[in-house]
Amino acid sequence: MERRQTSGRSPCESAIDVHRERVLDETAFDLYSIMAGKETNEVNRIYRRELAVLFALLFAVLVGCGRGESPQTLPSPQKEADVQEEAGTAGQDVAEGAVQGAEEQKTENSDEEQAETGGNSWTVQGSGSISAGDTLSGAAVLTAEQQEPVLAFMDAYYQSMAYLQLQDLSGLFTEDEEHARFRAQVDGTSWTAVTDNSTQEEMHRAVFEMILGIRQASGLDLRFLSYDYELEVQNIEEQADGCVQIEAVEYADMRFSHTPDTNSQVTGVWHSFVIKETDGQWRLTHHAAYDSAYFSFIRWKNSATGRSTGGTSAGEFAAMAEERIQNAREQIESREAAADGRTGAAAADHAYDREAAAAYAREWAGERNPQWGVYDGAGGNCMNYVSQCLYASGIPMDQSGDAQWYWYSDSSRAPAWTGVDSFRDYVMNNSGYGLCAQTDVPWNSGDIGDVILMSTAGNYHHAVIITQVVQDESSGTVDYLICSNTGNYRDFPVSAYVYAEQELVRIAGWNG
Repeated sequence: MERRQTSGRSPCESAIDVHRERVLDETAFDLYSIMAGKETNEVNRIYRRELAVLFALLFAVLVGCGRGESPQTLPSPQKEADVQEEAGTAGQDVAEGAVQGAEEQKTENSDEEQAETGGNSWTVQGSGSISAGDTLSGAAVLTAEQQEPVLAFMDAYYQSMAYLQLQDLSGLFTEDEEHARFRAQVDGTSWTAVTDNSTQEEMHRAVFEMILGIRQASGLDLRFLSYDYELEVQNIEEQADGCVQIEAVEYADMRFSHTPDTNSQVTGVWHSFVIKETDGQWRLTHHAAYDSAYFSFIRWKNSATGRSTGGTSAGEFAAMAEERIQNAREQIESREAAADGRTGAAAADHAYDREAAAAYAREWAGERNPQWGVYDGAGGNCMNYVSQCLYASGIPMDQSGDAQWYWYSDSSRAPAWTGVDSFRDYVMNNSGYGLCAQTDVPWNSGDIGDVILMSTAGNYHHAVIITQVVQDESSGTVDYLICSNTGNYRDFPVSAYVYAEQELVRIAGWNG
């Protein structure tokens, strides 16, 4: 499939309007034929992606991103503000990887006014496509018209994130009384997403606004220079009433403005789309994603444990999003108020091989090492993955004392190896043999190989590992690039995460 370029678009344009204007290929999109030419398409996909990245880098040089600074060093907020004030442009967006104060973030309306009055614009090299997965049946077929609403939705998401401005979602979803509620089981897990048709647009608007609000609150320029996503279709099922359910896995590359030399990746995010033809046009009736941004907004049921989450009721989506955004602001203010605590670090008998841990993290961020257990369907594989990273650095398992950390099999493992809360308890209570680490340290005092634990209302449920430190001109830490499982991220800015409650675990090494 030819990749659709969206470069140079105004942030005020609607993704759905652009799709309506596009001339569609009337020929049926035979996914089986794509599988037959998979190797050639893969080469073309990589070529197109790298071409988009090349254009983005050329643009970055032209507008001043490349100024001879360290690749992951940002200009200080005060210096950038002084330069803007001298030029008489204080408060405007700049196409540089600058740290911007949260107070400089503009509303959607002010961005529209700036675009209309000839203010600074932001150009993004963006592309997206649909391809066939290895598990797809040879008889499965999607027409170009059926692809249209799925691609329109994905474009709306990525362009919202690219410009940090919500795109128009109206018209993406249609009412469907026959499928008022839809259930979709996440591939490879026991979890089923339960979504209501009547709240789809409202829910997705709240999810998008939550992500945007948290990223704006960071004070960093988290817009995209470029992005390239691919939906790999795993299954297509036509319902008796003509609706079509599409299950796909998302892979994406993106370059953030504040880290222009790093290719951040999202791999293996599960999506379920249901589309229906209405008045000669295919539209979405339901969408669910097995991603942290959706966990609080969709009802989830686990067939293995019987556990069921409540989700969020209609009319409460906006309030939930605003609560998360406000919490992010408070967390970020708290981090900035804390002093840098690099002094007084814990001493360990054996040094920590940070580079070895980071190398393992990058290698297995998008896959699962078959030598270990996999827990995506049992709450997530994040802590299991981080434990593997620490073990790959040379830190031994610990079966001594009351605080233990080990894994030999599913039936022979310590809770701290796979559980985030339990790992935190182990770090805080282990004083003898084994891992030596510190909690209760300033967020900005981390280094490559350190761990960040994420929580909601004090409930720790996610763990990531640092693979790169992002600093400003004064060598102050302003962000980290991390790797993780469930979801699968590689060299992704931790400030772009939806979990703003973050606790640094500083790894010293091991004793014994």
